[in-house]
Amino acid sequence: MVTMRAVRTGPRTLDLSVSLLAGLLTGIGSKQTVATWLPHDAIIVLAAAQAVMLLARRRAPTAVLAGTAAVGVFMIVAGFPTGSSSFGAWGAAYAVAVYGRGDEGAELVVTLRHAAVVAVAAIAFGVASLAPGARGQSGIWGVLAGPALVAASWVLGYAIRTRRAYIAELKARAARLEAEEGERAVRAVVDERLRIARELHDVIGHSISLITIQAEAATRSVRTNPDAVPGFLTRISAASRQALTEMRHVLAVLRPDAEAELSPQPSLADLGELVERLNAGGLETRLDVEPADLPPGVALTVYRIVQESLTNVLKHAGPGARAAVTVVRGESSVRVSVHDDGAGPSGPAASTAHGIVGMCERVAVYGGTLRTGAGAGGGFEVEALIPVREEAP
Repeated sequence: MVTMRAVRTGPRTLDLSVSLLAGLLTGIGSKQTVATWLPHDAIIVLAAAQAVMLLARRRAPTAVLAGTAAVGVFMIVAGFPTGSSSFGAWGAAYAVAVYGRGDEGAELVVTLRHAAVVAVAAIAFGVASLAPGARGQSGIWGVLAGPALVAASWVLGYAIRTRRAYIAELKARAARLEAEEGERAVRAVVDERLRIARELHDVIGHSISLITIQAEAATRSVRTNPDAVPGFLTRISAASRQALTEMRHVLAVLRPDAEAELSPQPSLADLGELVERLNAGGLETRLDVEPADLPPGVALTVYRIVQESLTNVLKHAGPGARAAVTVVRGESSVRVSVHDDGAGPSGPAASTAHGIVGMCERVAVYGGTLRTGAGAGGGFEVEALIPVREEAP
């Protein structure tokens, strides 16, 4: 069995490869120079000089461009071919665009300065190609070929640098938006808790204190003044009813869609009636509930999660959507799953939505977990796992 592994090329390896390539392409130009005052193997030394300078193209691209352009111009004037003589300058011009840096907030000034440096190098190659000892193509193309290739290398580098900067900005913006979304979700949960805590404290704090005082007084009067006990109990009953009424009123204000009437809290047995109403309203819903003896609070939480999830199906799944509800009781937990085959979310599920925040809060009360998002086969899915603790006798 053969295992293939991708090898990632590092910056140093890439710089060494470019330098060796530049030296080879420059060295194969010609050893037969027009200038008789140059040694026979001078091109080897000049090619090596360009290759060594290109090793520093990331750290000092402008200086490398100046050095390689000077060597290239000298080679052209001495009679070496224009193409092989200017290859080192091509790599340096590319490096100026990609790796050139400047002061913060002066991007335009830096770009213009780099363009000016590249233009000077390109003009130098064009002038060198007109020298009496230059050897290359005749005509206007012979004069413009070297400058055009140097300029094209810088334009290519500038395009690549701009694209990299654009991609980096998109990634940074996506990271910022994700962080802000998380912060908004946390703030929404905290604000919801604080608002409920303030309202409940203000509304029922007085009633609970009154009940405590009356209960203590009744306890003290049981033996000393039994006739006063019924009065204390009557006041406790009145304060309790007032507290319940005010608490339901507060919850109705916090949740305008909640029922304000005094009615028994729903449980697992009421899921069938809920599904029947939805089927009659046009939402085909399949219900699969295992009979289980759950604590009233957990049963109410399961009911509310199913109710809110199916309400979201009606709002967002689209016409013709079908839903399925599954409630399974384990040894120490109950799992609730609601999914549909509708249109599904157009983007990430908003964790700050009022319904999702409410479900998260209900599950968190019992130390459970809630997951919402696109289903594996399409549509939307809500899954909750709620621990069930046996009540002490």
